[in-house]
Amino acid sequence: MAGVTARGGSFTFTTKQGTFSAYVTGLSVESPQAEVVDMTPVNAQPGEIVLVPTGQWAGGSASVDYIHAPGGLDPQRVVRLAGTLTFSSVGYTIQRNAILESASSQASLNDIVRGSLKFRFTDYTP
Repeated sequence: MAGVTARGGSFTFTTKQGTFSAYVTGLSVESPQAEVVDMTPVNAQPGEIVLVPTGQWAGGSASVDYIHAPGGLDPQRVVRLAGTLTFSSVGYTIQRNAILESASSQASLNDIVRGSLKFRFTDYTP
């Protein structure tokens, strides 16, 4: 059985302030959850619960571990902005409207600059 691998993946986050690109070392996506309402009637038997899907969804997020690209945009400049998050690899692409919630960076002597980004998905179009 063949599967999709994240070999040669590219990552960008495009906002009105510019585009942040990096070399991805890890990507984790949490899908939005179905919105559900409790429609249990007041005269229901004890323990009876009637849950109904609304057809909508809410939430969803993505976490990205990356290696900073030379000359790349500082991710702190685009924290709190909405934009388009795109991850592409052979046979696999994710593109979502998202808000960059937080960014962290780590630099060690004689080592590459690494970091992590946390995004929240949104229906808002920047």
